[in-house]
Amino acid sequence: MEIRGIWITTTASRVLNSRQNIAEAMNFLAETGFNVVFPVVWNNGFTSYPSRVMRENFGVEINPRFQGRDPLAELIEEAKRVNLAVIPWFEYGFASSYQKNGGTIIAKKPEWAARDSAGNLLVKNGFEWLNAFNSEVQNFLLSLFLEVIKNYEVAGIQGDDRFPAFPSEGGYEQKTVERYQQEFNQLPPVNSKDPQWLQWRADILSNFLTRVYREIISINSESIISLAPSVYPWSYENYLQDSKTWVDLGLVDLIHPQLYYREFDLYKKDIDRLLTNQFTKEQLPQLIPGILLQQSTYRISPEHLVQAINYNRSVGVQGEVLFFYEALREDNNALAKVLKSGIYSKPPGKFDQKEIKKSGFTHRRTNGNFTYINPSQEISLKAQFDWVKPFSEGMAAVKMGYKWGYIDKTGKLTRFRFDSAEPFSEGLALVKINNKYGYIDKTAKLIIALQFDDAKSFSSGMAAVKIAEKWGYIDKKSKIMIPAQFDDAKSFSEDLAAVKIANKWGCIDKTGQTKIKFELDDSAIFSGGLALVKVANKFGYIDKEGDFIIEPQFDEADMFSEGLAPAKKGDKWGYINQFGEFVISPDFDLAKPFSESIALVNVGGEFKEDKEQGKAYFMGGKWGYIRKP
Repeated sequence: MEIRGIWITTTASRVLNSRQNIAEAMNFLAETGFNVVFPVVWNNGFTSYPSRVMRENFGVEINPRFQGRDPLAELIEEAKRVNLAVIPWFEYGFASSYQKNGGTIIAKKPEWAARDSAGNLLVKNGFEWLNAFNSEVQNFLLSLFLEVIKNYEVAGIQGDDRFPAFPSEGGYEQKTVERYQQEFNQLPPVNSKDPQWLQWRADILSNFLTRVYREIISINSESIISLAPSVYPWSYENYLQDSKTWVDLGLVDLIHPQLYYREFDLYKKDIDRLLTNQFTKEQLPQLIPGILLQQSTYRISPEHLVQAINYNRSVGVQGEVLFFYEALREDNNALAKVLKSGIYSKPPGKFDQKEIKKSGFTHRRTNGNFTYINPSQEISLKAQFDWVKPFSEGMAAVKMGYKWGYIDKTGKLTRFRFDSAEPFSEGLALVKINNKYGYIDKTAKLIIALQFDDAKSFSSGMAAVKIAEKWGYIDKKSKIMIPAQFDDAKSFSEDLAAVKIANKWGCIDKTGQTKIKFELDDSAIFSGGLALVKVANKFGYIDKEGDFIIEPQFDEADMFSEGLAPAKKGDKWGYINQFGEFVISPDFDLAKPFSESIALVNVGGEFKEDKEQGKAYFMGGKWGYIRKP
């Protein structure tokens, strides 16, 4: 499936003027080879459909231009007839009006107005802005989105360079200033592009987008969240549009950066930059760039358009959205004819929401939440994330989309910015950014710089780190305590650490001296005086002298904790004691070690390949907790 989209405007366009015009346009687009249309439904303080939200708040149900009609309903019917998907486009987003001093919205609700540092109504490039940080304004915009999703058979919703967005010159309203002052104990800087001030305001918009995403998919899990921001990072610095974070957190299903260049070489250069710096291989299916066909006196040449689309396909970009419809009809449909006879001559395939959703995270966010419990099995924290790790030292690593952050037991979150994140151990947590590892404290401050090719968490005051293909050990000041000399290494536990040389494992002490000979096929950390080891494809347990206490006999096993260890014989897991006897019968499809007298177990699940992570994960079945006997 290719995604071939077109924007339909109310400015310089007559498409929405009548049902007949709409039908003719849908026929034309289907014949040309498109499969999705983005009709404007919100601009200049009016909707292009009868809106209960607008009627109740402002006494105006629809743009007077369309009084007595429902252009959105008409367009949906005509598009459906020719198999075109419809994603309504909320063009103005947080902008209230254009060159109208705020228009009818701010006239009725002046407290919704955005202010610059001088206290004036926030105006940028002729657009007057609502305060995007005001909860009432956010609720209003969200209500518009939700009423469209609830009342119309659409494929999703779309925001653009004004949603979620806010000029970086804004944010100086009293409540916003007080909010910033409370968090940082200082007033917002006069410099509107101060890095901390930029990020703080951009995060508010990203958090609101998280809410929008969740509320929409709770109504219809197949709804596509489509955004068309200006180009990053310009959009971040000027309009607080942190689109890289949106993609990283899985808050957008399709993203259409407005690559509105008038020269193909500039378009190509920015596509290359996006693929190198912003979109990973896993994120690439979401990238469907916007191409400018006309603006003011500018008209794209047929050669430029064909070059851009051909280049998209050559680098794996499977679609584009064109701005806008009228340009296809100029010069006796010149551009449309070029598309239809060439690059769009083959059908694009039906716009398939389920197929698009496969590349995202909606399925994780509509199939239940993670819940933390304490030993008495009371709910202590319920949070919505895509993955979670257990609490350790009062913090838990949590994942949204492709990025990890940390949450404390009050629910306070750090920013999601790590590519991987491990539980806290001895006050520090191992994190990765851009293939380098380092360590942070509980404020998310980097304590040991991102410098290692791989690493393990701290234990016994030391951490295993990989430098130039070999493993060694550092202390908390990043001083090398045991030189990098091993092919692999694990954390210290009970004063010993398992290390690997020439495909065999042994154990060393904290001075680097060998304590258990390199004769094992694998070895885990010591716990309760025993270490899980592998010999000839079977698992057993040794003591600190290297003697077998439990002979290798299990198909899989895990570490001892609280006197018991999960072990697998055949297809099922149970729990053994330190004599190797099952004291909890092997009835589970997966079992985890005990912690505070409870253990996590699964029935009915199995290991499957997770394409999102590129690894095999245990999936399915039902999870629950058991108590120690």
